[in-house]
Parts: sequence; structure tokens; C-alpha cells
Amino acid sequence: MLDLKQEAQSYLEKSDYVTCEYNGCFDIAAKKDSLLLLKILLNIDAFQREQAKNLKIISNNLDAHPFLIGVQTNREKLQPGIVYERFETPTVSLKTFEDLVVNSIFPSIYRDKGGLYVEIDSTILREVRKKKGMSQRELAEAIGINKKVIYEHEKKQLRMMLEIAKDLERILDKKIVKPIDVFKKYDEHGYPEDSIERGVRKNLEKLGFKTDFVKQAPLDVFAKEKKLVLSSIEVNRRKMIRHAAKLKGFIDVVKRPALIITENAKDEEILGIPVIERKKLEDIDKKELIKRAEKAI
Repeated sequence: MLDLKQEAQSYLEKSDYVTCEYNGCFDIAAKKDSLLLLKILLNIDAFQREQAKNLKIISNNLDAHPFLIGVQTNREKLQPGIVYERFETPTVSLKTFEDLVVNSIFPSIYRDKGGLYVEIDSTILREVRKKKGMSQRELAEAIGINKKVIYEHEKKQLRMMLEIAKDLERILDKKIVKPIDVFKKYDEHGYPEDSIERGVRKNLEKLGFKTDFVKQAPLDVFAKEKKLVLSSIEVNRRKMIRHAAKLKGFIDVVKRPALIITENAKDEEILGIPVIERKKLEDIDKKELIKRAEKAI
């Protein structure tokens, strides 16, 4: 497991990503042109729905792209060049990840129920078929499938199985398979789960922020207006100091304003992150809160 993380980290460093580690819904956050959130497991079936949900919440708020990197499932080994999926999270082998971040080689095959599939350029399929003077029926008969299958592929109504794509490329002598866009976007939201979080939401919404709550992460809440503020909610001071180091590492990667909200503030800041008592949120305006949070960057 450690070797997997170290190898993934080395590929990121080779490609000039800035990174931090966190043991939660993700293991590595990496920023270059875009933000990647990586969860690394030997067996990807150990990845839980709750972890996926939290990854999606973070990805939604930070325009990040999550990846699950692993070696196997309970049934099979992950093969290079193939994208798998678990709870809507793109899942790849370490080799596929290396190809992606180091060599900019995108996979072109994905695994789903029923087998291996590819994405194709339907326009190229139709144009090349016509150039060769073949009807949909003739092309279908040449590879032993129904005419309706060719029709539906040209209309983008049907997913294409890998073997059919190979046969079509052989008959047409033209590449129709295209790389898969593995950088997914999400619209996932999180909600407060206890009285303290509900109180924080009430305070922040009075200031004009929309909120999203997240678990298994270096922060607890996203506060969104024109600017996005990351916040950790802490009750215990000892835990607050420990969590501040993790939040600081994350801030250094994502470069977003941040603060720590606590029930009883004895510190003005920890590791450069401003600290504010929850009750004082009632006496501060939005601009001042953002100004304080920006000191963390």
C-alpha cells in the first residue's frame, strides 16, 4: 500500500504537481493545471459509498477531479489502459495513472456491466462508411452484427463494445475509437449533521454564504459567495491544533481562503490560519470574514 502511494507521488512530482497527503476520503491532493484527488487502495472494492460522496462534494466545490487507484477488485486485476468505475469515481491501475499524468496518454477502454466498451467518433464512422460505398447493412454483415447496431452507433444511441470497434476499424481501415475524458464533474452536496454544524450554517447563511458540509476531509464546510472559503469546525483545542496542520497542507495546495471556527477561541490563528469563535460570526460582515480567511493563503 505504501509502495502504491509512493509511486503515485513520484509520478506527480515528476510532472511538477504540488501535493499534500491526507488519510480520509482521499490520500493525495495534487495541483498543477487542475486539482486531482486520489484515493489509493490495493483492492478497490474497499472503497466505500460515503468516501465517494465526500470526494464528489470536494470535487464539486473546488473543480477537482477524483481518481481511485488500485491493483484489483474482488474478482479481477485492474488492467492498464482501461478505466473502471466505483460509485461513479473513475478507477485506474497505477500504470494507467502514470500514462495519464506523466505521458498525457488517455485511456480509450472502459469496463462496465457486460464487458469492455469504447467511445467512438460517430461522425468518422458514418463518413468513412459512405466513402467506401458501404450501406449500414453491408457494414453490419461484414462484421456479423445487425444493421440496427450500426444505425444506433452512428446516431450515438448505443455504447460500443471493444470487439465491435476493433472489427469496424479493421474493415474501414480507419481509427474511430477516441480517448475517454476521465476528468469528471459532479453536482454533489453535503449537509450539517449536528447542532454545532447547523449553527455554523445558520450563521454563514445570514452573512450571505451558501454552504456545503463534508466529512473525511481536512475541512468541514465550504462557504460560497463570490469567493469560496474553506473552514474547519473544532470544539476540542487539542484536536484543533492537530487538524490545523492538515488543513494548512491542503490550503497550500488548493490556494483558497480558510479559517477555523471554534466554540471557544483562545488563539487568533494557528499555523497562519485565522481562528474565529462561532458566536462572533453574528457580529462580523461578509467582507471582513473573507478578508480574515485570505490571510491563510
